[in-house]
Amino acid sequence: MSKGMVGGEKPIARKLFMQLDPQLYRFYGSMVRISVKPRNFIYLELKYGEYQRKFIEAWSEGKLKIGEITINETKIIVPFKKDVDLTDPNEWMAIDVNESNVTAVSSNPHILRVDNDLRTIHTTYSNIIRRIQKLKRHKPKAAQKLLKKYSGRRRHKAVDGCHKIAKRIVEFAKQRKMGIVMENLKEIRKHIHYGRMLNRRLHSWNFRKLQFHIEYKANLNGLLVVYVNPKHTSSLCPICGGKLASNGHRLLKCKMCGYEKDRDVVACLNMLRMRGAPLPLKANYEASAELERIVIKSYYPTTVKHILIGSRAGGAQPFYDTPTGI
Repeated sequence: MSKGMVGGEKPIARKLFMQLDPQLYRFYGSMVRISVKPRNFIYLELKYGEYQRKFIEAWSEGKLKIGEITINETKIIVPFKKDVDLTDPNEWMAIDVNESNVTAVSSNPHILRVDNDLRTIHTTYSNIIRRIQKLKRHKPKAAQKLLKKYSGRRRHKAVDGCHKIAKRIVEFAKQRKMGIVMENLKEIRKHIHYGRMLNRRLHSWNFRKLQFHIEYKANLNGLLVVYVNPKHTSSLCPICGGKLASNGHRLLKCKMCGYEKDRDVVACLNMLRMRGAPLPLKANYEASAELERIVIKSYYPTTVKHILIGSRAGGAQPFYDTPTGI
């Protein structure tokens, strides 16, 4: 057995990629030139969409710089860098990320609620995937193909939804030159211990992905993003610090001062308080907060198709791989 080989098995590279030395390549916008030998080059033509075109145009104008290029089996990853001034702003906006909406409250004051269909996307495609998994005994190859198709479709729609939500939120903050405060949710999955169905639903929640898109879009526009401890943001009164109790659908009421507000707004106000941002006075906040509601939809109806499954002995039955209304 060769030295360094466990059990005599040869090592296998499952994911092939390489990072290019900056001295060995040159980026031209529409292509990359790579030096393989002295005065010997290969040229890779880049295919990109309108979203990537914006970065290339900004690079050609000198607004962005190129990072370290990575090449794998199917893609060329070209990172862009930008120098931004992330100084503390005068106004802040706290963002509470939920399953079906994102609520933002600023210190000036404004309320922004972005309703979305991320929960619908995950619920719908989770149901489809569970039904496809039942095919494995009868049609393993067909089931594998369908799983790849619909898992990818769910992932693409969720990412598209996160991009759209983050874009609207950052545009809102940029217009008003506000920094962004969010809850640190990195360890939240360790505290999800509910029923099987609810656990599955919450584990598919895109909270960190959405926060990532908000942060990088905000930083790209020169907006500072900070995170606070989420503990007690929805259980303590932002006015007096008293204990909050449920008072109807999504409403919380303070037992001490009687303050009552939507639970998402309460969480945002507590985040502003934790950051040290000035809270609007209670009376002024109730009367003058400007509310803006945005609805973002990421999925669209597709046709219903079916395939036949069954054993060799017969008994084939239709399986609908796209339920009505998806």
